[in-house]
Amino acid sequence: MNTLVRGRSLQGIAVRRQPVRVNRRDLLKIAGGASLAAAGLFAFGRTSSAYQEGTPAAAPVLGPQADGSALWKVVVGGMDMENMIEYHGFFPGEITITAGDSIWFAEEMPMFHTITFPLNGEVPGLQIPDPEVAPASPEAAGPPKLVYNPILFTGAGGTSVDGTQLVSTSLDVFGDGVTPWIFTFPVAGTFDYLCIPHADVMRAKVIVQEAGPALPMDQAAIDAVAAEQIAALQEQGLAELGKYSTPVSTEREDGTTLWEVALGAGGPTQVRVQRFLPGEIEITVGDTIKYINQSEGEPHTVSLIGAGETPPEDTIVEAFANGAPKLVQNMATFTAQGGNVWNGTGWLNSGFLGIPQLGLAMEYEITFAVDGEFIPYCILHGSAQGEGMASKVIVKPAA
Repeated sequence: MNTLVRGRSLQGIAVRRQPVRVNRRDLLKIAGGASLAAAGLFAFGRTSSAYQEGTPAAAPVLGPQADGSALWKVVVGGMDMENMIEYHGFFPGEITITAGDSIWFAEEMPMFHTITFPLNGEVPGLQIPDPEVAPASPEAAGPPKLVYNPILFTGAGGTSVDGTQLVSTSLDVFGDGVTPWIFTFPVAGTFDYLCIPHADVMRAKVIVQEAGPALPMDQAAIDAVAAEQIAALQEQGLAELGKYSTPVSTEREDGTTLWEVALGAGGPTQVRVQRFLPGEIEITVGDTIKYINQSEGEPHTVSLIGAGETPPEDTIVEAFANGAPKLVQNMATFTAQGGNVWNGTGWLNSGFLGIPQLGLAMEYEITFAVDGEFIPYCILHGSAQGEGMASKVIVKPAA
């Protein structure tokens, strides 16, 4: 989910009345971040929170500023692209500054993050029930219609953090990619913040002290701590790769084999290995693979589509009554579809796995009833063509 080609617009989608189907990977590729953000901001009738579309700002100059304050830097997220390991953290995880100072929250690439300072500890949801749909009765069957929280497009609260209001950027992929995220902290206090999509693990703290006392670290020391924290996560991620590189197999009484494959790894930590482990496995017709989400809090799917067929898209782009873009969660990807036996055709999907707090399962079994080569993939982080978080299952005929 880290590719974004700028310069294209979804302006037309913002006023379209017929649903448009789009997956997250394609959304990020065509979003033209600032254009979509601008469409949303116009429709919501507000201005951007932490940055605005327009003339690119000069690169931030860290250290003392002309007004006597100082500008500091915190790194947002990180990624080992070669090994497909993401680091869902702010680095360093704690920083102390002086009242009146500002912080530049910097990242090398958009990775579906926000910088969000909640009000009274209330974390905005990534997805919310569609506010334009009347709540269903308790007896109604099925989940509610879920949409992505509009705050992901608009941000909230300006650029000053004082604890009196919710302050948040939009998702980074909807930023202009040029203007830096800079927040000012005018009053002393302790301010916890997080990333909305990764709120389970991606949290940090800003301690703001009154002017006078010396600060515990200068920017060089802060950078060193950040580098150490990222290096530790990288080491942890590589260990996770080794841990799950070989599948676990159990022979069953009927002569078939039950295999276990990790669907992501890292556990409930800031390390997110966005891979099937192992990435390729050879089995026999009748064998079953148990896919286990090993990165609690990070949702994944196991999805299969027949050759030449088109899978459903994860996200459906509609419009709110005021013309603002409405991103709707497709229940054909959110929930399990197609059962547990793969016959080589149609659509089989585990549904979202990995968030037990929301009642989502951690594992899903699929029995492969036909021989051939197949590409199980995560619809959130991969594609049916084998890009990103995808794998290969080679099914040999039974002896």
